[in-house]
Amino acid sequence: MEFPIRTMTVTQASLVRRTSDAFVDAEMDDELVFMDVEKGQFYGLKETGLAVWRLLGDDGAWVTVGALVRTLTEEFEVDEDTCLRDLTVLLEDLSAAGLVELKTDTPGAGGTAV
Repeated sequence: MEFPIRTMTVTQASLVRRTSDAFVDAEMDDELVFMDVEKGQFYGLKETGLAVWRLLGDDGAWVTVGALVRTLTEEFEVDEDTCLRDLTVLLEDLSAAGLVELKTDTPGAGGTAV
């Protein structure tokens, strides 16, 4: 799968949430597989990506990237800067695939804690 060049600036104040249910998903072993019903495309998430997906929940609530970083640095052996950098790449890819909505220009964003 090819993604467009990244043009977003994701910060800890950025907000993210899952998109609508245009996707069908199923968990198989240690992987979550998605199918875009309209396009017939498949996507998969493992380990950290799967953890992020679970943290986002399915209630449509916005979550701050900072809350995700705090939770992930507690759960995995990773420093905050590396976590934010890797999470940014993942979120931009998920956004490009239409799996999440990402608001990057949200100074003082509230968002839900995870």
